[in-house]
Amino acid sequence: MTAVEMPVVTMPGSTDDPLEAMVAWLAIDPADPPLGVLATVGPDGTPHCRHLLVSGATTDGPTFHTDSRSQKALDLATDPRATLVVVSADRTRQLTVTGVAEPTDRDEHLASYHSRSEYLKLLAWTNDQATAELAPPGRRRVWAAAVERFGPSPAQPPETWLGMRLRPGSVTFWAAGRDEPSHRRRFVTDGQRWRAEELPG
Repeated sequence: MTAVEMPVVTMPGSTDDPLEAMVAWLAIDPADPPLGVLATVGPDGTPHCRHLLVSGATTDGPTFHTDSRSQKALDLATDPRATLVVVSADRTRQLTVTGVAEPTDRDEHLASYHSRSEYLKLLAWTNDQATAELAPPGRRRVWAAAVERFGPSPAQPPETWLGMRLRPGSVTFWAAGRDEPSHRRRFVTDGQRWRAEELPG
């Protein structure tokens, strides 16, 4: 996996809108969505992290998609708090969003599926526990059966296709320069206003 090529943008000022800056830093291309790390908390309090594709981003928060039977979905059903981290390809910028995850609406849900690659659409139809437990020949047979049933690009998502939006409670921007110490600025909201905090890089 490679880090995300984030756009050339500047650190938002302390009085800037952090949500607009977040959207600019992510600059989602549906045809090539960025890779992030999502951290959740399991039912027993154990932290879980995994890479995933960031489907989209608006000022309401970034979105991602998964299978409703996945560990991340089970975690969020118990505790919707989560953190998403995206790092630029050159490792000079990092965006961290912490908040509460909630399901996306149907239009966004379908639009994200339709923008996925043929491989990821087929994966959505075959990525279950029974398939995971098969040896490679068995998994290939399941894949071939899905292609035969749906074609190379299934038109609709399975019922288990789940979209989630992470509504930000805090957004942290980190940037490193060649001739200065790295800089971290965190924005935290009380539900009405955002407050900027300066942190060591």
